[in-house]
Amino acid sequence: MKRFCKLVSLSVQGALFYRAAFLFNLFTPLLLLGGQFMLWNALYRLGGGAPIGGYSRERMYSYLILAFCIHNLLTWSSENDLSREIRSGAVVARCMRPVPFLMQSLGGMAGKMLPQALVNGTAAALLFLCLRTKLQTLSPAALPLALLSLVLGVLLRMAMTSFLSLLCFFTTNHLGLTWARTALTEFFSGALIPVSLFPGWLRSFSYCTPFPLMLQTPVSIFLGEPSPLPLPICFLLQAGWILLFILLHEWIYGKIRSNLSFAGG
Repeated sequence: MKRFCKLVSLSVQGALFYRAAFLFNLFTPLLLLGGQFMLWNALYRLGGGAPIGGYSRERMYSYLILAFCIHNLLTWSSENDLSREIRSGAVVARCMRPVPFLMQSLGGMAGKMLPQALVNGTAAALLFLCLRTKLQTLSPAALPLALLSLVLGVLLRMAMTSFLSLLCFFTTNHLGLTWARTALTEFFSGALIPVSLFPGWLRSFSYCTPFPLMLQTPVSIFLGEPSPLPLPICFLLQAGWILLFILLHEWIYGKIRSNLSFAGG
């Protein structure tokens, strides 16, 4: 645990070193939230303020804020550090450190996530405070379960990202892989539109993947929405997917490490 905390600390220091890029990456996602608000506001105006798919205007606005805060905990930069290092060759430093490779990957993402979590959490608190008459009130009783689901969802996304990043060892261009992962995550997790608004067949397919467990599940608990699965099953699925991606990561890294050679001097 001490080594992991040290890795997180080093990642935070590395992120803060380049201040201009750090601040740019920290606050630019807020523009996306503003665009989503304008889009949904226009849709509700066209419908005369009637609920859309069971979502009132107040509930949808609350959903957008929570989904934004959770989805943008991990940014494009933090999720693609390992991919870039693999393609540049800088990953050799990770391979030579006396620290498990997965721990380094998770520690790096966690370190860059902490400042983003502070900004996102502050922005969400201010929005719920300033717009409390136009937003659905969150249930304090649901907070412990929602936070547990949130932690599991973030760990799941980090484990999946670490595993998929290793596939860059087998390709000459990591951007295609990154864009595919990003598109699938944003669409099927509910970051762009609630999964509950999907057509029935697409909604069922989505819940066969790990993506809704990263975002839709914790947001639904925060808002007190009914879940398609009992909460204990959701938590077990989150833990199961985390374990699966960790095992896949260790398996493929073992294959890579046995065929990896270093040259230089």
